[in-house]
Amino acid sequence: MSQKRKHASVADLEAANPTSTKKHRPFKPRKPRTDNDDKTTSANALKGRIRDLKRLLAHVENVPKHKMSAGARIERERELEASEHELAEMTAKAREGEYRRKMIGKYHQVRFFDRQKATRILKRLKKELSTTEDEAQKTELVQSIHNAQVDVSYAIYYPLMKPYSALYPKTKSGKADDAEADGDNAKDKSSDQADGPKGDVVMWRAVETAMEEGTLEGLRHSKGEVPAAPPKKDWAAKAKKSKDIEKQKRHDTAKASATREEDEDSEGGFFE
Repeated sequence: MSQKRKHASVADLEAANPTSTKKHRPFKPRKPRTDNDDKTTSANALKGRIRDLKRLLAHVENVPKHKMSAGARIERERELEASEHELAEMTAKAREGEYRRKMIGKYHQVRFFDRQKATRILKRLKKELSTTEDEAQKTELVQSIHNAQVDVSYAIYYPLMKPYSALYPKTKSGKADDAEADGDNAKDKSSDQADGPKGDVVMWRAVETAMEEGTLEGLRHSKGEVPAAPPKKDWAAKAKKSKDIEKQKRHDTAKASATREEDEDSEGGFFE
């Protein structure tokens, strides 16, 4: 008669074979849904609804026995028009956001260097103003400080949706007047010779006005002109064109082969 295994024996077996114990997988939280995911989902849902409405209206138009009432048809047509309008707005907004991100990334570095350089010049001018006692020089420094403050605001609040025009563009030799050290006053003084409006002069004046009116944030986030969407590729026409080219190639190959065979036959008849 078999005997029951003691608890001590089970414990000994588990200790001798530790790999038999079940391993728990580490907890991996799911990635949170982003606004872009929600926008993509809603856009796809709108496209599906528009497609269904178009099919429904085409079906009731072509199948007399499924014809719907005038009121129901008008309601569906209005829903289709509203859905198409909403999708167009959503697409335009998505394109605008994509263009905005592209422009920010494209001009981030040059804006950063302009801001650093303008800030350094502003600090130097303020330091000179605090140490000088010449009234005429003080008047000039006050105006230069104002211009330097506009330069700093220009680099920060230039509209994000517009192509950025640098305050300190590259020289003809290809070397940029980039920021290096706070004590590099000689380079700052040489670049400060163009005191006053610089870069995009019209935008520089607009920044100066916005500073006085307190509307710099509005200027920075003002909407620019988004380039038109590229035309959709006509895949059907492209496929037809490639098919015609392939057909023409086969025709030319067959014609050349037939011509070659005729030449061989004629040569054989001549020597017979």
